[in-house]
Amino acid sequence: MASSSAYAGLYGFDSIHPYTKEEQLLNMNVPPRSIMNYRNLLRENIIGLAHYAKANNPEFQIMVHEGQDLLTKSLWEYHLEGYIKARNEGQDVNDPSFLLNLKQTSPEFEPIVGSASAEYLRSIDAIAVNNYFCSSREVSPIIKQENIKLFSIDNCQNEKSFDQAISASLKAKVPLYAFINQDMAFKKIVAQPIIKESAQNIFDLKSAQNISFLLKDDLYADKQDFIDAVRASNYDVVVIEPYFRNKVPFTPDEINSMKYKKNGARRQILARFSTTEAKDTAFYWQPGWKIGSPDWLLRPSFSDGHGIITRYWAPEWKEYMSRYFRGLIQSGYDGAFLTGLENHRYFEKMTPLE
Repeated sequence: MASSSAYAGLYGFDSIHPYTKEEQLLNMNVPPRSIMNYRNLLRENIIGLAHYAKANNPEFQIMVHEGQDLLTKSLWEYHLEGYIKARNEGQDVNDPSFLLNLKQTSPEFEPIVGSASAEYLRSIDAIAVNNYFCSSREVSPIIKQENIKLFSIDNCQNEKSFDQAISASLKAKVPLYAFINQDMAFKKIVAQPIIKESAQNIFDLKSAQNISFLLKDDLYADKQDFIDAVRASNYDVVVIEPYFRNKVPFTPDEINSMKYKKNGARRQILARFSTTEAKDTAFYWQPGWKIGSPDWLLRPSFSDGHGIITRYWAPEWKEYMSRYFRGLIQSGYDGAFLTGLENHRYFEKMTPLE
């Protein structure tokens, strides 16, 4: 694994362990006999976490990072259904041309009522997407249609695009966390000016007008220095790692103290939590664990120096994940920032249908 100095990055901005040449050149000559619906398995994990959280605290907030793939049934899922049906009917699936007869149009605008994606939609309170403004990125129309609170995390090319992103975010009423120097992103809470500062009490994500992601703590002398910096800010929402230096958890009293802005108003403190990656710094990590042992530890994270992508449907991993998540709720966080939602793409890439 990575050295102890490697802190958790964020998908889309940090590339610690990119695809290997072998992964990029993967070519399966013999179709697998069984393929899982990796998106649905991930939806089920998030739904389970959200239901548990809200059963214990109805006000607990769930923000997902880059989770819009799961809002609708994808073309990959249509192809998977066709593949499974063809196998069950004894068709020759070594030639994937039969997929051409399946749905070829985008399912983005299809109704989601009654589906797993509908339950996923009901389970979340907000979505944070990458580069909505600085790259003029399109997002799923479901977000606007269903009035999901949207946040944007933008890596802008220069001061001009940074200023334009701020103006656009104010017009769109989408809270923005923007930066130019990627090396300084997520590190210093005073580095970014607060956009649309507010003295209002914030009891949910929908009410938030600004946000800060403070996911790297190496610029702070100690845990108290970190806490003091958060308390000295007026952000409506602050997202943090639940363990300082990847080792020491924030206590309930410390978390509660960070729930108040400098101006005295209430804010939301969210803990970052990966739904698909184990961390070698986590309390559950066992001596001797490594990639392949247990077998649900699959490959190094693309963006987290301490993370390993898991077979996130494995019962043992789900048990560890649930215990970890339970600890966040009991510690008193207002909500969770769920990451790792893009990892279903890795499994789909490793089991191509075309």
